[in-house]
Amino acid sequence: MKIYAEPLAISTDQWLDMLNDRSVFREEDVELIRTLYYFPDCRASGKELARFLNKVSHSPFNAQVGRLGKRIIRKYPDVQFPIREDGKIWYWHIPFLGEERRDRYIWQLRPELREAVRRYEQTDMDHQLDTLLPSELEDVSLREGGKKLVAVNRYERNARARRLCLQKHGYRCSVCQFDFEQVYGEIGKGFIEVHHLIPLSEIGEQYTVNPFDDLRPVCPNCHAMLHRGNLSIEELREIVEARRRI
Repeated sequence: MKIYAEPLAISTDQWLDMLNDRSVFREEDVELIRTLYYFPDCRASGKELARFLNKVSHSPFNAQVGRLGKRIIRKYPDVQFPIREDGKIWYWHIPFLGEERRDRYIWQLRPELREAVRRYEQTDMDHQLDTLLPSELEDVSLREGGKKLVAVNRYERNARARRLCLQKHGYRCSVCQFDFEQVYGEIGKGFIEVHHLIPLSEIGEQYTVNPFDDLRPVCPNCHAMLHRGNLSIEELREIVEARRRI
């Protein structure tokens, strides 16, 4: 196994500036980077990324990251970028550290870029909270108030977080195992809600939702009962299974 860990003199602030600059990081680049951010230790193979982004193949990522690398070089032409043995620039090694294994490459976000993505995600979530429609606030502001409960409500509605959660965990309810497509056919395909697992008391100012670890698919009935009873998925599942045995 070969390790790629050449240093790069680009700071977190510079990465964050580029993440917000669509002449450098285009929408598809931001989506790729944000997806990799949520993998364990911010590392994954191209095949894993392709699966989560609903791509047929991971091959186009190589060209995409190459183009991104060239735009980063144009942004910071005075930076010393990673050089291959043949004297050419390692474009993929600009945003990523890496491992070359026998059957695949592993990409990992550089630490400075990882922190920049965390800050980018937090800013994005704060913006979404500031633009909530009144109808989204009506049923949550009176119960516990404050930003945290509204934030949980918003995490469960976030389209990108929902998609990543469902790509990881599927469309079957995590409590009662109800599958809308199995019961209703085509009309039920893709219908499910997502539930946020982290208790409000554990959500701090620097918290950013992880769609893989913090969200689970649940049907609307179970979702309502989870919030109404302030129950964990495991607790509600025990109730459901006990009732089925009666």
